[in-house]
Amino acid sequence: MALELNKLSGQVDQMGQAIAERFNRHRQLIEQAQAMLAEHAQVSDELRAKIRQAHDVDQSWRGAEPLGERLDERHTPAGAVQPAGAVPSAILIAADGSQIYPDRHAIATYYLLNTGSIVLRQGSGQAPSVKSIPQIFFEDSDLYDETGRLLDPEQINRQRDHLELAALAELAEAERSALGGDIAQTILTLSDGPLLPWMPQRTANDALRQEVGYLAGQFTRLQRARAIPVGFVDRPGSAYVLRTLELAGQNVEQINRQTVRSGKFRLLTDRLFAGLAPNQRSGMFASTSEINDRFGEQGQRVAFFYANMGHRPGLQNAVIARIEMPVWAARDPSTLDTAQNAIYQDCALNGFPYVLGRAHELAVVGTVERANLEAMLGQAMLRCGITPATSAKAEYKRLMAARRR
Repeated sequence: MALELNKLSGQVDQMGQAIAERFNRHRQLIEQAQAMLAEHAQVSDELRAKIRQAHDVDQSWRGAEPLGERLDERHTPAGAVQPAGAVPSAILIAADGSQIYPDRHAIATYYLLNTGSIVLRQGSGQAPSVKSIPQIFFEDSDLYDETGRLLDPEQINRQRDHLELAALAELAEAERSALGGDIAQTILTLSDGPLLPWMPQRTANDALRQEVGYLAGQFTRLQRARAIPVGFVDRPGSAYVLRTLELAGQNVEQINRQTVRSGKFRLLTDRLFAGLAPNQRSGMFASTSEINDRFGEQGQRVAFFYANMGHRPGLQNAVIARIEMPVWAARDPSTLDTAQNAIYQDCALNGFPYVLGRAHELAVVGTVERANLEAMLGQAMLRCGITPATSAKAEYKRLMAARRR
């Protein structure tokens, strides 16, 4: 039986009303936040003290430490206006990954990681270089952790992310080598999402240290190749700057664990920057998270700014992204401008980087590809004298799906 939409009509109407009410409520709060931004735009020693206090009373608090002198900074990069037909000359490298998770109902227990990558040399006239690297994992040492439990999706996702970053570093090193070590050419590596990993609070300290060590090591590898790692976050859901802005109207004595967790802006995102003009960015900030502190200890603290990647003027056409990169790259205004112009040019189609979209296409494993892989696996098992079989549950679902078709 298909989804009976007629039974949802009343709930959908209620949902539409709730969305409209929430939108209006949030719009009013954003207007209040923008008024506060105008009043407390100057970054003072007092505000920095409040940020330290919030971090001290709640280690999980994630605000934004401003790296500039004002919270309301706006920058249009040098070279943003170029002659007609001019194209930035940066080299953009992107990688993305996809996976097939282990399924105990399938004919065999395994998982697959597929990494797609693209190298786009802007202004060269060359076709982009593309490739994908699939890897299948089936040994017991691949599939099970030290307790004998099958790896969960979170662990496999982490391994996928490692392969993506390693691919970016390898490609960046190859590009720099092909340039004969010429450091005048800008190389950017783009990842779809933040550079800082999300780690559950329950993560053991040793595991957290290993994760930070690996990722920071890859960033250092990119730094040695004079390549800038960039995280591109489309439609960002963070509220780092809003949380910092809330502190501005409080006394230091009022800042405690309860107040930093119960601010009136806590359900909002950083829509303060929706009014950025095309190819304009906000000031630079750094997350106050513990994970970023750990990256800082490795010399790889991550900074971010908001930018409008839309190519048409008007608030309704804004495409606000959060763009992350290590502080060592963000500190140089010229490098920052070059990077922003290159990314903006690559977003000309719809506000999202072409190279990231193409890397995703190269990486994604569709239903047909998965079926073909399992057919290959079944043939290999038969050649070894093993009859492949799925579980009764999987077979029942397959039959029901065939009936619906």
